[in-house]
This record gives sequence, C-alpha cells and structure tokens, in this order.
Amino acid sequence: MTMLHDVAESLRAMTLVHLLLAFLACIGYMLAEGQLAPVRVRLYGGVVAAASAIWFVIDSAQWTAGATLVAFAIGIVGVFTALVWVLSAALGLRHTANVVAAPPMPEVIGASTDRHMPNAATRPAALQSH
Repeated sequence: MTMLHDVAESLRAMTLVHLLLAFLACIGYMLAEGQLAPVRVRLYGGVVAAASAIWFVIDSAQWTAGATLVAFAIGIVGVFTALVWVLSAALGLRHTANVVAAPPMPEVIGASTDRHMPNAATRPAALQSH
C-alpha cells in the first residue's frame, strides 16, 4: 500500500513542468500508435513520448513513483483501445477498406505519340449528373 501512497504523493507534488511532460508523453504515444499520420511523424511522436516519459521519471521526487505513473498511463491507453475495439466489433463497425481496381482502358487508335500531351480521344469524359 505504500507504493500507491507514494504515487498519490507524487501526484500532489506535480508542477507545471510535470504536467507538460505528461501531456507530451500521452500525445506523443497516441500519435505514435495511431494511423492518422505518416510513418515519419509517428516515429517522431514515439521519440517525443519516450523522451518526455523518461524526463518525467527522472524529474519526479521518487523515480519509482514516476515510473509507476507512466506504466499506469500506458496501461490505461491499452485498456481504452481494447474497449473501443471490442465495442466496435460488437456493433459491427469494423469494416475493411474495399479497394476496387479500375478496369484497364482499351488502347485508343490514333493516340498521340507524345505521352506528355494527351489528345482529345484519351481525355476522360465529363461526369454524368443524375
């Protein structure tokens, strides 16, 4: 029970720097784990998350309490992700992306020999309105 008491004491003693580091660690972790950003941005998010979490642990009054808080934060994000996954599977909201390949276009007789300047026969037709 003393470990949880130490964690509660370290929560009470948090400064603005600690809150900023915790925020950066959580946001960086979410960015690294999500699929919204390209791979390079996700890697930077992971580096920011790891650096912020390490700095948070080092700057805490007791490093064990800081490490416990970081572990709790990662565990809570994991539980939230699992709950969202189970709920979306139960409601039937999990769909895979259906990618349909366009059929190949037939060769146009008399097409322009210059590939950079398409002629009128190879331009797409206007969209029909309903």
